[in-house]
Amino acid sequence: MMLFVQGVSIAFATSHTLTINAETTDTSNKDEGAGGWRSEEVNILSWEATTENLCGSGEGKNYDDLVSLMLAKQPIAAVFGVKTESGENVPTGGWHGSGFSGNVLITSIEINAQNGENATFTATFTGVGPLTPSGSGGGGNGTT
Repeated sequence: MMLFVQGVSIAFATSHTLTINAETTDTSNKDEGAGGWRSEEVNILSWEATTENLCGSGEGKNYDDLVSLMLAKQPIAAVFGVKTESGENVPTGGWHGSGFSGNVLITSIEINAQNGENATFTATFTGVGPLTPSGSGGGGNGTT
């Protein structure tokens, strides 16, 4: 599973996470919930994706690209899914993918450069609107 923004992968990824949350509302009443059980309904859904990456310049989005996208303060298209290309080497421009797509805002980005170790960065993408199944092409309805 990979994370794609604006149609291409984030370069040198080591980990991606997709989290989908449901906020619920208590609908317990005297007609339901026999036996002391609570009754709940989903009120609102939310989602976010995170990425952990090595720093470097290669095919796909890098730290500088993501900082620029964050500073623009605009929703961007994102896909969390499987790469559509085959092979072991990254194609020119980065991997493309299909899976679950939607628009996101970059809400956090952090770089870490410890002495004697590879520099890394993490970023958090907060969903703006629905997360939906997507076809190939790596895009939601946001800016591409």
